[in-house]
Amino acid sequence: MEARVDTEVESYRLAKALYDLRRRRDAANPVKGLFGEPGWDILLDLYLARHRNEDLQVSSVCIEAGVPSTTILRWIARLEREGLVYRADDRGDARRRYVRLTPDGYGLMQRVLGSIGALR
Repeated sequence: MEARVDTEVESYRLAKALYDLRRRRDAANPVKGLFGEPGWDILLDLYLARHRNEDLQVSSVCIEAGVPSTTILRWIARLEREGLVYRADDRGDARRRYVRLTPDGYGLMQRVLGSIGALR
């Protein structure tokens, strides 16, 4: 009998592993932002958050990426123009805004993670 792989679960595992490896790499390097890939960092963070049913605030995305907030805000704007993410207001607190993947952004991450393949 052939084992069936759940591509959603496998994509999440791969995304989580890539995220963890990136964090370890960055922690070992004293020069912040040296290995920066802001677009990928944002999409990866949002992909993982979606799978955990969490919302990420714009400010959290800026902190997690480890690069200046102006850089992240420019990248969020670019990803919005590309139709991959969108910002949503917090209904309970006008000071907060969330960033989320669009269906196209989620589809892109699924394709990219699927092209990388499974962890072994």
